[in-house]
Amino acid sequence: MIKLYDYILSSDCYKARLLLSMLGLQYTPVKIDVHPGREHRSPEFLTLNPLGEIPVLEDDHQIIWKSSAILVYLAKRYDPTGKWLPDDPVRNAQTAGWLAFSEHELATISRLRMAAITARGMATEDDLRAARRALEVLEDHLAEGELTGRRWLLGEEPTIADISVFPCAALAQDAELSLSPYPALWRWINRFKELGGFIVMPGVLPNFAGAF
Repeated sequence: MIKLYDYILSSDCYKARLLLSMLGLQYTPVKIDVHPGREHRSPEFLTLNPLGEIPVLEDDHQIIWKSSAILVYLAKRYDPTGKWLPDDPVRNAQTAGWLAFSEHELATISRLRMAAITARGMATEDDLRAARRALEVLEDHLAEGELTGRRWLLGEEPTIADISVFPCAALAQDAELSLSPYPALWRWINRFKELGGFIVMPGVLPNFAGAF
């Protein structure tokens, strides 16, 4: 049985929950009290992940940490169609690029969001500038895709690249970042919510009929 060491407010954990749901996989969630309990820093948790970070996936005695690594593992092991992680060298490399983008450029949005919802820390102008720049990169890529017939980050089908990028983009308003300047990004977020197996989290609502 798959176990996911999880925190409901974590965008990184949400990535893992999304792919597990979209693959139709059963798993056991293990709730980690990050705020205020800091269970991810406990000696017991550090035996799973010495970095003290969530999420952590446990499957057949294999321990996988880092959200991007979990997405790759689940796609390679449980998706026989190869849809979620393409084998084509170019698309595989592009997927890796978007995974890195989600862990680095979009990480600023995640930090701003957690600071806002936990009342710890303040947004600096440098942070806001970096976050808006990341959203602009996404907007430009998605707008270009609309002109060329590419509905998703890589092509006509969603991949783990889309799953990796979606949480921070969809939760940007929790970081006090307006999405109104990014119409192509808005449309992509709404398309994502129509995917089979889509699940919500606090701050990410389903599409409502007639709302968009």
